[in-house]
Amino acid sequence: MNSVVFRVGAVCAVLVPLLSAGCRPGVPEELQPDEILRAELGLDDGDVVHTVSITGGEAERVGPTETVVAPGDWVQFITTDFYVHEMQFELDSLAAGARDFLIRTDQVASPPLIDAGARFVLSFAEAPEGRYPFRVEGNGLPGGGVVVVRANP
Repeated sequence: MNSVVFRVGAVCAVLVPLLSAGCRPGVPEELQPDEILRAELGLDDGDVVHTVSITGGEAERVGPTETVVAPGDWVQFITTDFYVHEMQFELDSLAAGARDFLIRTDQVASPPLIDAGARFVLSFAEAPEGRYPFRVEGNGLPGGGVVVVRANP
C-alpha cells in the first residue's frame, strides 16, 4: 500500500489510503477530523484523529511526546514550520506484530515534510496493541516520541 501525496492550497499533505477504521459516536471535537481529512479520506465525526506537532530548530521537537490511541484511530504528524522533517518508526524497537503492521500498511516512514502544515497521516485500524516509538529528523538534532496503541486508552 503506497502513501499518496496531494497539495491543498499551499499545504502538502501525505496520506495513507483509507482503511476501514470504524466510527465511534461521542468523539470530542478536538479529536474530530478537519475539513481536509474529511474531503480527502472521507472521515467523519465518528473518526478519532490525534495530532502530533513537529517543530524544528536546534533540535526536532514533537508534542506530545506520547500519544495514546485505540485500534482504529488515526494519527497525523503536522509540521509547524518551514524546516524539513522526516518521521520514522524505530523498527528495531517494535514488537514483531507492530513492525509487521507498519510494513504491511506502508506506514513506516514519512517522505520529507517541507512546508508548514505538511502532514503524514496514519491509520491504526487493525493495529496490534503496544508501543510504537518513532524518530523525527531534520535540520537540528533528532527528536522523537511514541504512539501507544491500547484497546481502552
